[in-house]
Amino acid sequence: MRELVFGLLTIISLTAFGQGTEERILYVVDSIAIVEEPKEDEGVLSENDIEIITVVTNKTDINKYGHKDIDKIIFIITKEFAKRPEEIRRVPTFKKMFKNGTKWCLEGTSIPYTGAFIDYYYNGKKYRDGFLKDGLLDGLRTIYYQDGKKKYYGYFSNGTKNGEYGEYFINGQLQQQGVFKEGKEEGIWKEWYSTGVLKKEVEYKNGKPIFNKEIEKLDKFFANGLKAQEEGNYMGAIKFYDKAIELNPNFSDLYFHRSRAYLYDLQFDKAISDCDKAIEIEPLYMEAYSNRAFTRIRKYELGDDRVLSKTVEVTVLAGKSKTEIPPTEKNIICTDLRKGFELGDKQKMIKDAITKYCE
Repeated sequence: MRELVFGLLTIISLTAFGQGTEERILYVVDSIAIVEEPKEDEGVLSENDIEIITVVTNKTDINKYGHKDIDKIIFIITKEFAKRPEEIRRVPTFKKMFKNGTKWCLEGTSIPYTGAFIDYYYNGKKYRDGFLKDGLLDGLRTIYYQDGKKKYYGYFSNGTKNGEYGEYFINGQLQQQGVFKEGKEEGIWKEWYSTGVLKKEVEYKNGKPIFNKEIEKLDKFFANGLKAQEEGNYMGAIKFYDKAIELNPNFSDLYFHRSRAYLYDLQFDKAISDCDKAIEIEPLYMEAYSNRAFTRIRKYELGDDRVLSKTVEVTVLAGKSKTEIPPTEKNIICTDLRKGFELGDKQKMIKDAITKYCE
């Protein structure tokens, strides 16, 4: 059973309802049947998270659960579920509801649900909680990181954001805070770096930002840089970013996007330097870690081959003048890849690069 538990999310996607295997297996985790492919943000389930595993293979027993086409049901109870008070276990999750039009209803009834809800990660830890009134979000809704810290919170009225809203970094530092009025930003919104330093402050009126002339100028340079980069005019993009950085030399996003333009223009050292600066300002800048790693890979593995992906992501290609990556550089690359992955960059290209260069 050990191999069925490790990497459960991968196993589920391959085996649930017979996909990829002759044996049709249904997994039920904390009373929730896994009938759809798990999503990245639903967490992972390891052997250490599990309290009890029960395997049912008797067809008569399987039929009792209403799954006649299944060969085996594997019931898993997590340690977190095992220690929940009974009154908390009775609070429904969205996985035991369905949407009737725009309103949420409990399974087995078409009456919109009113009451508390709690959703959980696959390891049994709380993912989000809140309240529904007549099937719509109402009052405070909170989303949590897997370690229990707050990730988002916000207030709703009749399913619409209405009231204070905030986001947090994984280190617990407040990332963004402001107020919604009937679904639109209103008043002063503030954004911080994970260091606690204020990143920007913008006033909104009816969902539209009100900029002063200096911010408007910076925003125009930034937007023009993004447009030029998208069109493949990398030197033009760099010049726009340069002008924006002159106006605000402590804005991490400018350095990150300029690093991407430098990369596509094959100015690798400058691209790495800009990633360094972006990470210096924002130590939890996920994309900057990934971009720095792929810039180093590009520098050594592709040499002077000028073919680069036109997509937003940087794709590693096989070049004509491949150079062996020095061990010290490979260690730096792997550190950045793993940091980006840890911060939430779960793209296939990141996983493939970790497998290729770090394992």
